Amino acid sequence: MGNPSTTQFCTKFVHQRACAKAPPARSLRAGTVAVPLDLSMPPAAAADPFAGQIPFLNKKTLTATAGVVVLIWVTAILTGSKIVIAVVAVLTIALGVLLGYAWRQIAKQKKVFALLQGAQASPEARAAALAELAAQDPHSKDVLNGIAKAQLQAQDNPDLALQTLQGLDLSKVPQDAADQVRTFRAQLLLVKNRTREARDLADQINVPTTGPLQARAMMAAVVAEAWARTGRHTQALVLLEDYKLDNPQLGQTQPMLLFARVFTHFALGHKDRVLKFLRLLMAQDINLLGRFVQPGPGIHMELRKLATEVLQTHPTLNKAARAQHRMTQPRSR
Repeated sequence: MGNPSTTQFCTKFVHQRACAKAPPARSLRAGTVAVPLDLSMPPAAAADPFAGQIPFLNKKTLTATAGVVVLIWVTAILTGSKIVIAVVAVLTIALGVLLGYAWRQIAKQKKVFALLQGAQASPEARAAALAELAAQDPHSKDVLNGIAKAQLQAQDNPDLALQTLQGLDLSKVPQDAADQVRTFRAQLLLVKNRTREARDLADQINVPTTGPLQARAMMAAVVAEAWARTGRHTQALVLLEDYKLDNPQLGQTQPMLLFARVFTHFALGHKDRVLKFLRLLMAQDINLLGRFVQPGPGIHMELRKLATEVLQTHPTLNKAARAQHRMTQPRSR
């Protein structure tokens, strides 16, 4: 049986956007006015990984399990067979060991989650948390510890986070958890416009059809973006159709789905839809468009042009441009 703690940790923490920062903030010119634009991808609020309990460890299931165990014991005793009683005893011990192991893993997960929450305050807090994680796992063999390290490293040094993720032995975790780690890696690579490497990972990811919606949406968005940017835009569109943007349960994964839709419809030549999704991104946070307008390789010039056009319609930029225009006009005497 796979490690339930690692699986859930990935589900909750990897679906937070890989807090990879783009290059330092630049200025985008709107007319003649230079307006500062933060090109970093703001980290999403931390989610509580225990909001949804591990299925076989919630109170209702444990109560039902205890009832079944008692019933089996009563039946075994009534049979009077020492062999039956011995078999039931062995199974009961095995179940107890399994539950004890799971509870220890949950305690470990809670500790790591608390450490990550406390590390969000400042770079110094992150450095302290990273030092503590390194002390807990000096040989970097623990997958849960490695994911936590990468989550913190991604906020300041995406390349280091990628190194950490690449060093994890995914054979030690369940398939769904391994896919979520691959998704995290692919997302960091996409933000850095390393699309070919992201595509290689995306092709290995099996996007589930059941389970927590946000975790599934996050994986679908990353896979779809990787496909759309490397020639599989038709398949990307099919994958995205299962996630409707008006679903309030998508929560913080909605920007990721919008990114994927922008790249997918741009590859398909749907200019009107590209503009629509760019406007939706800007309505959520103007800084989200920074990913498309920053100079450098990886973003098609036409897509950068469309994003810049949308950005220049933002009221803040229009207001600043008008103010700049008034300042440059000669005063009437």
